[in-house]
Amino acid sequence: MVARCVQTGQTMMRSTLRSLLLSAVLAIAPFAVGCVADDTVGSGSSDVTDVNHTDVERQSIGNCWLYAEASWVESMHLTASGEKFDISQSYWTYWHWYDQILEEGISEIETGGGFDVANDIVRKRGLIAEAKFIKEDAVSEMSSRQSSALTKINDELKNGRLKDMSARMDPALVRQVLDEAWQLTSSVKGALTKAFGKDGQKTLLDTGITKGTSIIAPSAFSVQYNERVTNPKVATAKTTTLDVAMNEWSEASYPTYGSKLDSKRRDFQIRVQKALHDRSPVIITWDVDFNAMESVDATLRGSFNLTTLKKAGKAGRQGGHMTVLEDYQVDTKDFGTLAAGVTLDPNNPADKAKLDAALLTTSTVKFFRVKNSWGAFRDDRSSAPGMPGYHDLYVDYLNGPIAWCPDVEGTKTSSNCTGTTSPFGSVHLPPGY
Repeated sequence: MVARCVQTGQTMMRSTLRSLLLSAVLAIAPFAVGCVADDTVGSGSSDVTDVNHTDVERQSIGNCWLYAEASWVESMHLTASGEKFDISQSYWTYWHWYDQILEEGISEIETGGGFDVANDIVRKRGLIAEAKFIKEDAVSEMSSRQSSALTKINDELKNGRLKDMSARMDPALVRQVLDEAWQLTSSVKGALTKAFGKDGQKTLLDTGITKGTSIIAPSAFSVQYNERVTNPKVATAKTTTLDVAMNEWSEASYPTYGSKLDSKRRDFQIRVQKALHDRSPVIITWDVDFNAMESVDATLRGSFNLTTLKKAGKAGRQGGHMTVLEDYQVDTKDFGTLAAGVTLDPNNPADKAKLDAALLTTSTVKFFRVKNSWGAFRDDRSSAPGMPGYHDLYVDYLNGPIAWCPDVEGTKTSSNCTGTTSPFGSVHLPPGY
């Protein structure tokens, strides 16, 4: 499942459309949003669940799906090695644009994508530390280079060297224009040429190399996650490499229709809860309506919820989004509310009983907490209490339905509303969940 992403650099929003992937690897559909966490919230020391996270970052264009991919990879690597590796989303964005121009002949860059598209880029191009691709990205929460490069490359597609289809079919020229738009240093350009050739046509799937460069192949990047294939009743830690993880994790779509819908949704939520209990950085795709985001009411601040949306009385800016789950809050019959942000230790018998109760069909999840890519400290983005850069997605909002008006900018008319949507799209889970 893919979607176009809401841009959050206090700018405009691309129109949004959900669509199925045309193929498991090559479909290019839109989706974008970003994620960031500080060291105190990223440590996993104050949650119902205990997911390792790296620092929150802030997207400047509609590529949230690459920020979610980075958060997912960084989390698994942090668990495996204890290292907070800062992956360059700009590097992946560069190659996403390269593929679009050559394979689709587009006249304007589409910044959206999805989990399978991201994994395809990683398989072909690997990954690189943020400071090794765009040095300034490593010292700033938001990459201004992504935004300026997007403006420059779209101008080249419309009016410049890539305005003709024949030019867009010349890989060496496409790479040259991209290098200039991104203002890459000579050393970075040299590394790309060494790894993938002057025209960028080599990949790690054929004759591309990483030796002598700062590029890391997915087969050389350590990750760790839990799986329940070996024993469905008990999580088994698996230390492996990123290429294996990309093959093993799979997408599950949230139930939106059919009989016994409430029961199906609860079963789905339990699968997600189990993965979170086992410290898995579960990726979630969902639809954003900014009129559902609470900024005033202290009890709901930093959340997307149906109460706030109903108070607004109309749809707000909307779009697809991809983030990574961190925690959740649940009401249980035996223990009352198990609050997000309160530590539960599965090795403590009393806490384990609470965690087990959270998985019962009689328990009710109130919200899921996500690590976002909209920045940690912003006047126009209230965060979850004590969790800068994190937001709570209330289940009433995720279930919907809500009016779907993808071209809305603060108004609602019958012409741009195309029906309704259940904002919860899908999750990506480790094997056995």
